[in-house]
Amino acid sequence: MGTVSFPEPEFDDEQRSLLLAYEIHRSQLGPHGFLMPETTSPDADPNNPEGTVRFVADAVPTVDYAEKAKRNAEDAYRKQYEGADMSGLIFRVHREERNPPVTTDAP
Repeated sequence: MGTVSFPEPEFDDEQRSLLLAYEIHRSQLGPHGFLMPETTSPDADPNNPEGTVRFVADAVPTVDYAEKAKRNAEDAYRKQYEGADMSGLIFRVHREERNPPVTTDAP
């Protein structure tokens, strides 16, 4: 007597299709979060009188404080280690509570 086992696939056909569609969609996103085929289309050209869409940036920037902390750390590292090879370095950002709850000693 022997035993034959058949491993079950990790994903079914529908799940694989969804993952593939998501990856295709994600690969077409620009750094601004819009699809590159849309942002580079003649329909988005502000000089095209027949254009159907336009992209407008906010007049006031939004500060991404996590990105700011990362870039400040990169700048400090460059300054401290002048001439350092920065390629491949990753500056991770961690979230910390600024004002932790105050505990009082009870009598």
